[in-house]
Amino acid sequence: MSINLKVKKRWAIYSLGLGVAYACFGLLGILAGLSQTYGLILIPLEVGTALIYPDIFGGAMLMVIGVIFLFGVRPQWRGAGEGASFLVVGTFLSAVFFAVYIAIMLSHAIGFAAFNIAPEPYAEIMADWAEWTCMNDLQPGIWLFAFVIPGLQLALRLWKAR
Repeated sequence: MSINLKVKKRWAIYSLGLGVAYACFGLLGILAGLSQTYGLILIPLEVGTALIYPDIFGGAMLMVIGVIFLFGVRPQWRGAGEGASFLVVGTFLSAVFFAVYIAIMLSHAIGFAAFNIAPEPYAEIMADWAEWTCMNDLQPGIWLFAFVIPGLQLALRLWKAR
């Protein structure tokens, strides 16, 4: 079964942008995580914001997703159909990573809600949840997914062409 889909240069530019964004934020996450873990000053920016989240493994996953997007740029630019597979795989990995981060955020929200309704003796045990907000868990893997959504168009077209 052959997929007769001509991948245009706009998809290559789109993949290049996504790849660079994911790889850069992944590298920033790794450097921020190393800075926070070992007390080094590797990046002179405020760590722990939605822009730079100090997570070594999360940053590594963002870099992997970025590299997948970047590997597809050359075949897409030439118009080869196999370049679309890199965009589709990167899109699906981004969606999985997004779902994991949303699940983590929901579990933290449940912990925060449990803290607010816990009776007095247990509230002291759950005091870690007192200062939690959604912004604490807003990571680049969540908001970068908004830029991946147009890539779902190509993924759906490929799925229907099977």
